Amino acid sequence: MRSPMSFLFRRRHLSSRTLVPGRYLTDGRRLLRIVSRFDDGRSVMVLLEDCRTLRAHAWTVLELRMMGFRRVRIMGPHPAGEPARVETFDGLVEGSRRSVPK
Repeated sequence: MRSPMSFLFRRRHLSSRTLVPGRYLTDGRRLLRIVSRFDDGRSVMVLLEDCRTLRAHAWTVLELRMMGFRRVRIMGPHPAGEPARVETFDGLVEGSRRSVPK
C-alpha cells in the first residue's frame, strides 16, 4: 500500500512534445542537450549530447522516462550575454562562493 505522501512527490512524466532540439534534460547527475528528434508517428527517439563528455546517445522517450530524466527549466529571464543565475541546493549561486540572500 502506498503512503498518502508518495503522491505529493510524483514527478511529471517526460512528454515527447517537450523533447525539442536545444532544450536540456537531467537525471540529477548528467546534463544532456537535445540535438535532434526523430518521430515516425508511432514512437519518438532523440539524439542527446552529454554536456560534459560531448558524447552523443540516441534514446526513446520510454527509455528516458525509465532512467528518470526530466526537463531542465530556466528559472527566469536574464539579460542577453549574461549567464542565468542558478541556485544550488546549499544556497550558493553557481560560479560563486557567495550565499544568496533569502
